[in-house]
Amino acid sequence: MNTLTASKYILDAHTLIWYMEGNPKMGNQAKNIIDAVDSQLVLPLIALIEASLVIEKGRTSLPDAFKFFKIIQQDERIEI
Repeated sequence: MNTLTASKYILDAHTLIWYMEGNPKMGNQAKNIIDAVDSQLVLPLIALIEASLVIEKGRTSLPDAFKFFKIIQQDERIEI
C-alpha cells in the first residue's frame, strides 16, 4: 500500500504576490507547489503584513489588500 504525505511549504510575501499576479518571474517549481491541491502552505504573519503593505503602496497589480486577504482566507490550504 502506498501512502502519500503532503508537504508543508512556507510562503513569503513576494512569492504569493507573484503567484496571484501571474508574474513570469516566478519559478515553475514554486508555481507547481502552490497549484498542487495537496500542498500545505504556511504564510507567516509578517509575510502577510509585508504583502499588504506592498499592495497598499501600489507596488503590485493586485487591486487592494482587502481582496488579497479574502483570497487568502478562502484557501483552506493556507495556514497563517
